Amino acid sequence: MTTRLLTRWEATSLMVGAGVGAGIMAVPFLAESVGLAGLALILPVAWAASSLIHLMLAEVLFRTGRDMQIVELMQLYLLGGRIGRWLLWVVFAFLSIAFLANLAAYISGAGEIVADLAGINLRLAEFLIYAISAGVVFFGLKAVGIAERFGAIVLVGLVAAIGFGALPLPFHAPLGPSGSSAQWLALYGMVMYALWTFYSVPQVVKGLGPDHRGAARSILVGLAINGVLTAAVALVALGISTEVTRIAIIGIANRLGSWVGLTGSLLIIVALVTSYWSVSLALADILRERTGISSKLSWLLATLPSLLILWVGAWQFLEYLRLAAGATAIVVALITIPMYLQARRKGPVRDPGWKLGRWGSPVILALVLLSLVLMAVGSLISVN
Repeated sequence: MTTRLLTRWEATSLMVGAGVGAGIMAVPFLAESVGLAGLALILPVAWAASSLIHLMLAEVLFRTGRDMQIVELMQLYLLGGRIGRWLLWVVFAFLSIAFLANLAAYISGAGEIVADLAGINLRLAEFLIYAISAGVVFFGLKAVGIAERFGAIVLVGLVAAIGFGALPLPFHAPLGPSGSSAQWLALYGMVMYALWTFYSVPQVVKGLGPDHRGAARSILVGLAINGVLTAAVALVALGISTEVTRIAIIGIANRLGSWVGLTGSLLIIVALVTSYWSVSLALADILRERTGISSKLSWLLATLPSLLILWVGAWQFLEYLRLAAGATAIVVALITIPMYLQARRKGPVRDPGWKLGRWGSPVILALVLLSLVLMAVGSLISVN
């Protein structure tokens, strides 16, 4: 492993920045159908499932003893031989599409808000968001860790400001539980998506070097912060909104006034930009490892297509999210658990210093696999 590049707080912030994105504003609309009781049940279940799958990948890296991305880990543990090499390229292409869908969605969403706030051309706004987002990633892991540290502070501060602003108003959220199975699945899929920071785990492990316990702790704390922020936004939206809107901040602003509209817009912009930092950094590392190209060229190929897709494509923002969430969950469900089992059996590092232990039992693995399949199904469900 490399020496330590990040502080624990920077590693935790990397997880926060990767997870807090557009999903946080989509959860309340879906949660209204199942009520607070349903949300209170789904959130901890999703956090537990998400934590376990993230920690499985961390243990695979610990047992490997090298800084590797998910695709190269698959080659090491699952897809050897000539046929495996061809399959690996297919998986690489599939993951790249999912990454680019995410990145294009981040630029699209943030660009629309900036264009509206500043009264500028949409294409110019998208380019400005791209320049700010990709510019940080150009300088590598440490720069992203520092930027994510400030980004996480801003995210928490903005959510807290909205929460304090809502305190004087009466609270009237539906208790539930209610809703159909499709509505429960849709909410579960979106909450899992809001907590999904899987591809930042190799960066956290790399950044903390030999501090394996610190890496596991950063993963858990980062996911917990994401869960708290998601719950806070949902509680405010469900509790005070006259109508819970598809983008939650719109309904909140209708009750609290224009200052919340501005605060919420800033929150979404920061959430999308911080997600862009983490995801594009992971994609750049995957491209560099898979193809052997230089770090600067991998950075360019990981970032520029996300802008070009918007300028030549026709997909809408929520369609990007649905595609990226569903595709990512399906791929991870297929590969992570068998890779984890292989790493435990034949990983070069027999004593990794931290491991899941009984939380990696066959029963737990089966439950995690089920949770990932349900995430994939939930993310593809369309709820009116």
